[in-house]
Amino acid sequence: MVYSESSGKVYCSACKLLSTKENTFTQGFNDWKNSKRFEEHENSTTHRSCILASVFRAQKKGLLDSHLENQTEKERTYWRKVLERVVAVVKFLVLRGLAFHGENEVFGSENNGNFLGIIELLAQFDPFLANHVSRLGNAGRGTVSYMSSTICNEFIELMTKKALNNIIAAVKTAKYFAISVDSTPDISHTDQLTFIVRFVDSSGKPVERFIKFIPLSGHDGETMMNVVLNTLLEHDLSIMDCRGQSYGNASNMSGKYNGLQARIKQINPLAEYVPCSAHSCWVMCCGVLCHCSFIFLTFTSTL
Repeated sequence: MVYSESSGKVYCSACKLLSTKENTFTQGFNDWKNSKRFEEHENSTTHRSCILASVFRAQKKGLLDSHLENQTEKERTYWRKVLERVVAVVKFLVLRGLAFHGENEVFGSENNGNFLGIIELLAQFDPFLANHVSRLGNAGRGTVSYMSSTICNEFIELMTKKALNNIIAAVKTAKYFAISVDSTPDISHTDQLTFIVRFVDSSGKPVERFIKFIPLSGHDGETMMNVVLNTLLEHDLSIMDCRGQSYGNASNMSGKYNGLQARIKQINPLAEYVPCSAHSCWVMCCGVLCHCSFIFLTFTSTL
């Protein structure tokens, strides 16, 4: 884009020089409130054709622009190779639920964590990665290396969004689903609700998928119901397509009148409630233990 001080407008240089059709950016654009027009123009067929024609012309004529373009392409290829290796390490650790970081982020340290440790291991057999680590490994803040904890967190976030979108798409394809939720305090003593969906995938196989952790502000049936409904709404899933629900045996979850399952069934009677088998077995075991303890105390008191 080129700005003209005399006209107060922005022009697309490629389209201005090479386009055979008139458009807003060949005549000058100054509608600053409608900034979306920039993106529309960049994605237009006319603009892309002009950009390609400009690149081909520069390569053919051997102009200075072609040398700059070659240098840019080399840089792009270099950083793509770096990111391929970094992303592979991030995926490896995420899929196995392993910790990323250690006590520091220093290459050569024994306490730099799994991420940098694996990067160091790969560098022993990968000359390209070894050269990158030797040049930028301990360069510090302000230097781009794509090996910091910040870039790890960004990749994890991107992967999370991609995985979640795939899960939601699979649920929508299946249409009907069941939900299972339970809460427990984490290490920071924040009570978090685990939200899981169960559905039948396209191959006919029943699968369970974790959706998210949700911080809880209360534990009554109404609060839990609002959290469940808002989570489904957030991911464009309808509670009317829910065909099952499974929770623990606490009264706020399994209560016949005011529990979460009862409130959900008031909205969708087809959402059948099944008590969590793990919780049921635990309660049964506790009951047996209490009964045995009572018999033992009764027996010993008669001695």
